[in-house]
Amino acid sequence: MPAIRWQVFQRDNWKCVSCGRTAGDNIVLHVDHIIPRSKGGKNALENYQTLCNLCNLGKSNKDMTNLRQKK
Repeated sequence: MPAIRWQVFQRDNWKCVSCGRTAGDNIVLHVDHIIPRSKGGKNALENYQTLCNLCNLGKSNKDMTNLRQKK
C-alpha cells in the first residue's frame, strides 16, 4: 500500500477531505477506506480518501459516502 498511499495524499492535496486540515495544522493524515474492508470495501485507489487522525477516529468502521465528492 505505500505507493497507493502517496497517490491518495497527492490526489487529495495533502488535506483531510472531511474537515480540510493539513499536516501543517499539526495533525496526522491517514489513508482511509471509504467502504471499510470489514464491510466488503476493496483495496483500490477509488476506495481511499485522506482523513486526519481526528476525523478517522470519529469514523471508526462506519460506511460513509466518499467525502471527496462532496467538496
